[in-house]
Amino acid sequence: MKRWTPVRLLLSRIARFWREQLRIWKTAFDWTVMLYLVVPGLWILGGLWLEMLREPPAWLLALPPGLALAVFAILMVAGRLRTFLEEADVLALLQRRRWVRTLKTGGAAYTLAAQAVATALLFTVLLPWLRLHDAFGADGLAMWAVFTLACRSLAAAARRLAASLLRGWRRWTANVLLSCALIACYAGAVSASDGSAAFLGAGAAAAFALWAGAVRALVRMRGGYEADLQAELRARTASAALLLAVAAIEEKPAPLMKRPMLFPRSGRILRASDPGAMLAEMRIKAFLRQPRQLGQGFRLIAIPTVALVSVPGWVALILAVVLMALVASWLQRDFRVWMDEPFIARFPWEDAAIRRGAMLSRFWLMLPAAVWYAAVAGWQLAGWAGLLPAAPLGACLWALINLAMKDLPATKRRPVAPEEREAADG
Repeated sequence: MKRWTPVRLLLSRIARFWREQLRIWKTAFDWTVMLYLVVPGLWILGGLWLEMLREPPAWLLALPPGLALAVFAILMVAGRLRTFLEEADVLALLQRRRWVRTLKTGGAAYTLAAQAVATALLFTVLLPWLRLHDAFGADGLAMWAVFTLACRSLAAAARRLAASLLRGWRRWTANVLLSCALIACYAGAVSASDGSAAFLGAGAAAAFALWAGAVRALVRMRGGYEADLQAELRARTASAALLLAVAAIEEKPAPLMKRPMLFPRSGRILRASDPGAMLAEMRIKAFLRQPRQLGQGFRLIAIPTVALVSVPGWVALILAVVLMALVASWLQRDFRVWMDEPFIARFPWEDAAIRRGAMLSRFWLMLPAAVWYAAVAGWQLAGWAGLLPAAPLGACLWALINLAMKDLPATKRRPVAPEEREAADG
């Protein structure tokens, strides 16, 4: 029997991780699905990719060049640094620093290799679009990919270092600041490079040097064991969580802090005190306290913004109104789902209170996005002179749209009538 070494332990855990992931994906993709759906789909998509590479379609030519930079900038907040540490290591390995250092170093190298493959695949898929812009030649695109890989690796190591050193709201604040700083540096460097391979190569070398320093600090660190375990657990369950999300099975996230960051004391936020206002307050707090909902809200602002700045001014005004109605419809459906939560559904809410709660919560949750849509559309139509008057007009228009939606069904279950409430109390 061969003797265990740190390197053999690392390789065995990597192999076990991939065996687990294959077993998870086999639950959704058996050989029949692969034969009749996945393989033909890849063949068709490959043919479309080659066709776009030879003759780019008109819609591909119309896409703005800055959109590619935005896509790659989002990658700065994706991905996590692997260490392959496990719960039982607290008993066996934490006293053997050489073994732990090997696992952390090997995990960083594995993360770099995985991110290199993912980055290369993304640049390859987007190649028919990227090659249309004259600023980047073949060498410039190659160094752009290397620079993107270096920044992604640096972002993952920096976030893990912050998670190992900080707790609670300080960790969250540090992650947000680090992500914003890295995105700004990445976007600024790519924009300033003007397709220069030498400039991007120097930036990649600097990013890799900072990544190596962050990895060295993590390897030498004696604390941060809990952050490593949490990241490993999320990495091992990411595939299962993705399949559950596709299957529309909602997973309740575990609370990360003892108190929520927003409204920690649960004070009043609306002046009215009727049941409808109380229901609206509960909905607003529940929405803003969920990272998943905040992520969706961010996408509902970021993606339409790109659409608004990509169309002519008068079309942007119409599109802003359409976006308000679409997002309001999504908020209405989400309110109906929230009303079926066990804690909310146990109260006998009256029909009038439910409708008022839906209307109030929808108005305040959507108001920032509505003002933003209108301001961007006004700026697109008349520049800075149209931005300031468009913002209050957008708020007024959103108030009218919200008022027009007041009679939409706000719950899936039958509300309780006042006479039924009196009979139940009696």
